[in-house]
Amino acid sequence: MRATISAPLLYRVKTWQLIGLGFTGWVTLYSIALINWAACGRFIANTQGGCFAATMALAGLEARRLKKYKIKCEHDALHWADNIPTFQLNQTLEQIQQKNGFSTEVLHAQEAELGFGLRAVKDGRTFVFETSRWKEPTIDLLHAQATDENRKRAMADRAVIVSTGVPDEDTKLFVKSTPLHLLVGEELQSLIEAEISMPEESLTPDPESSV
Repeated sequence: MRATISAPLLYRVKTWQLIGLGFTGWVTLYSIALINWAACGRFIANTQGGCFAATMALAGLEARRLKKYKIKCEHDALHWADNIPTFQLNQTLEQIQQKNGFSTEVLHAQEAELGFGLRAVKDGRTFVFETSRWKEPTIDLLHAQATDENRKRAMADRAVIVSTGVPDEDTKLFVKSTPLHLLVGEELQSLIEAEISMPEESLTPDPESSV
């Protein structure tokens, strides 16, 4: 569930709207100054300068608000995983894959050292899930390339990078041309939260059955 934003009018105004308003006011006041130059040219010029300065101040305030809001959203996006240890993530992924028709295999020591937390097989194809770096905020190209090399060493057909982080553009392009898959962001969150909440719901007594 996502929270709605309720804020004063200033916080709902976009930067381009403020700049547009300031530019419109500047043009209007400048036109008046040309018409009445002799009588009130200095007054109009001072007013124009004040209007422009106020507009830029409002634009700067709105830009700082957007920056703070972006940082807050990035923190909240990772907050759901704070209390989930890696071993619990591996167990939850194993349960999910078994429900999807995969059979899981015991990891070799080398595979665990390479960062994989789960090895699963389906239709003769082997999948390894990299979970050792799952709480890192970004997935860069070096990370993806290393995972693909580790997949080859583990002799797996496909590797899945599990992460709460965000892949950069180079990583997205690299994944398209290699046997890698990304299980990240909201997709990962929805899978894990749904699977973790199921045991809790099953422990809830049914009022009708208790009668």
